[in-house]
Amino acid sequence: MPSHTRRQLLTVLGSTSIALAGCLSPSRPSGDLGEVTGAWEMVGRTPGHTRRAPSGPSNPDAVWQTDLDQVRATGTPAVSAGNLYVPVDAISETARHRYRIHALRAATGEERWQVPLRAEPNGPPAVSSEHIVVTAKRALEKGRIVGFQTRYGDEDWLVDIDARLTAPPTIADGVVYVPDWSGRVHALAVGDGSVRWSHCVDAAAGGRTFTHSGAVLDETLYLGSRSGKTGVVALDAATGEKEWKESTRAVTGGPVAHPNGVVVQSHQLVTVFDTDGTRQWSFNIPEAGVRPIAVDSQHLYVSAGSTVYAIDWEGQEAWTYKSPSERVGTPTVAGETVLIRSEERLTAISRATGDEQWSTAPGGTSRVIVTPEAIFSPGSDGSMSALGEG
Repeated sequence: MPSHTRRQLLTVLGSTSIALAGCLSPSRPSGDLGEVTGAWEMVGRTPGHTRRAPSGPSNPDAVWQTDLDQVRATGTPAVSAGNLYVPVDAISETARHRYRIHALRAATGEERWQVPLRAEPNGPPAVSSEHIVVTAKRALEKGRIVGFQTRYGDEDWLVDIDARLTAPPTIADGVVYVPDWSGRVHALAVGDGSVRWSHCVDAAAGGRTFTHSGAVLDETLYLGSRSGKTGVVALDAATGEKEWKESTRAVTGGPVAHPNGVVVQSHQLVTVFDTDGTRQWSFNIPEAGVRPIAVDSQHLYVSAGSTVYAIDWEGQEAWTYKSPSERVGTPTVAGETVLIRSEERLTAISRATGDEQWSTAPGGTSRVIVTPEAIFSPGSDGSMSALGEG
């Protein structure tokens, strides 16, 4: 079970307390966010993976932090219907399974249930109504897709894949989409795991290597390949039939699907296609690593080294933000700001101008997820924390 402790230091009352004050250490916050109605239901928040939330706290302060029992590290969670679903790496002499999913109340961090995973999860779970779906590695060249019930964590179904899986699942319209390293794409029903379709893309040409999640927009599934001549491919989400394909260099990030275009990254090169496959433009980013790209109706936001680049939909640099001293992490759009997580700080910058709006030093080191009520951050020490409106 998680442990909750009070945020405040004990108040110094009298000379005896003053003498003891040097022995005390700061404790952890244990507040209540109230009703959390917002959602971040899968990697990138939506089936298009835009990493954009409609709003977030504008003056954030620590509300709660939960230490998960016998957990070494927490991964990026999903949040839906007032609950957080957190993948964890649990290390214990008594634990039967090393990996687990914990369900926490988003308002307080209180644990509802936990279930074991029999394989290492690839990333955030995906949530849809009554089910949570996790993809996992069960061996170097074998993967697994599992569906759990949101109510108590009961395992509903399991599908083993005879290929390497590294992509978290994408859910759209009741279907789970999971691509694998052999170039095959699996479409399963969320409710029971039954196969809607399963196709190998360009098998005659040697197949593809799909390492990242597919993105869904307007009944089309977009995928990026790290091998073969097909860099980007679009499939009919209902049938798996190919709509178009375009060659690029190896896709190391994306796709991100937005009505303004389909975005992929090939190391330092960011490329945008129209949703019909027409190539719009490319933009070179110095020092670009493999981090998710965030997009909104104004810009694409790309992190590289200690700099965040905002690129408009014409392919022109709109602004840059340079962190004073730290490398910056994955960008996340929250209302009119872009949140940037570095090793020590969480900073909000204006999405219109790149000017800094606020900065704080919360716990956690991983990617944040955002709802209008809170910013949730997993920690490398087996904790989860929440920031709310201060």
